Amino acid sequence: MKTIIRSSLICVFVLISSSVLFAQRNIKSELKRDVVKIEDGRYTIEEYGLISSFDKDYEVKISASAPVSLLSRDNFMRYYGAFSSSIFSTWFSQEGIKAPDDLLVVLKEKPGKQVELTVTITMSESGVDYVIATKNSKSAMTIQWQYQLFADPPAQ
Repeated sequence: MKTIIRSSLICVFVLISSSVLFAQRNIKSELKRDVVKIEDGRYTIEEYGLISSFDKDYEVKISASAPVSLLSRDNFMRYYGAFSSSIFSTWFSQEGIKAPDDLLVVLKEKPGKQVELTVTITMSESGVDYVIATKNSKSAMTIQWQYQLFADPPAQ
C-alpha cells in the first residue's frame, strides 16, 4: 500500500513539475516572439484578446499599421500600445461602462468566440487615424502628430 501511495505521489509530482516547465517554456517563447511584421514597406500588427469592465469581458481585435519610412519599430510599438489603451479607455467612458483604472488587454493567440470590439490604428505623415467598431456602431478620430502628441518646448 505504501508503495502505491509513494508511486502515486511521485507521478503527481512529475506531472505538476512537467506542466510548470511546459508553461514556462510557452511563456518564454511568447515573450521572445516578434509581434510586428514588415509587409510592403509597412509595420503591421494584429492582436486578439480580452478586455474587462467590472460587468463583462469583451473579445477584442486590435490592428495597426504605419509606413516603415515614417517611424522606427520602437516608436511604432510605443504609439500602438499607448493608442490602443487610450482608445479602449475612451470607448468605455463614452459608453458609460465602468472599467478598472488599470485597464489592460489579456492577449490571446487567436480570437475565441465572436470579436465584440475591433480597433484599427493607421499611422501616417499627417497623424494617427483610428476606428473602433462594434456590431452596432463605429467611431473614428484623427490625431495630429504635431499638435496633439508633442508639446512645444517652453519659450526661452
